[in-house]
Amino acid sequence: MKPSELNYITQDIIDKGTFNVTSPEMMDEARHYNMDAVTNAAKKRRVDVITGIWFIVHLPLPLIWVCIMLAQRTLADMSAYAAGDFGRIMTYAAIAAMFLGLVAYYGLFGYYIIFRFQRDPKLVLLCSLPILITMLVALMIPAGILIVAVNVIMAWWYTKTDEQLSQEAGYPAFVRLNVTTVESDAHSVLDLTYESIKERTKHRRSEGDEFL
Repeated sequence: MKPSELNYITQDIIDKGTFNVTSPEMMDEARHYNMDAVTNAAKKRRVDVITGIWFIVHLPLPLIWVCIMLAQRTLADMSAYAAGDFGRIMTYAAIAAMFLGLVAYYGLFGYYIIFRFQRDPKLVLLCSLPILITMLVALMIPAGILIVAVNVIMAWWYTKTDEQLSQEAGYPAFVRLNVTTVESDAHSVLDLTYESIKERTKHRRSEGDEFL
């Protein structure tokens, strides 16, 4: 529900979280707003949780892959050294490049994406590029490309969803309104329905009174 579609509910009312219904039309609008608020809040929570889980859970993967690769290369280097094939031994420069790439990746990604909660796909791409250096040296280029691609896709999905939800009333919290009424046939707010307000309106008007 767009803000332009609301006739009675204003941003101040949404901020307060309470809406006093004084007509059946207001009750109908409150019901539709609350239903949309629940739906939109669920969408926002889902994209927040999924992207957040990926951005955090994937971080140990490059380190694990590099450690496995180093263990394999160490065994291979020992065999090559014993055979006198020194050309196959991994240099300290290659090891340093791998860990510098990891440090740069964890530093940039951790600060801007995790700590600062930035979700711009371009920024996510820039922060993810250092991992390609590590994976290139480790001869695991497809794994590095996969990490960068998924990071950017997650950021794009988050940004697109957030842009869509920003056009909806109640953004960003999408708080449900606590609907109250001064006069109705309902025994409590929990029992309040469109029909109860409608019947109370008819009753009050038949007595020549105004519906409060």
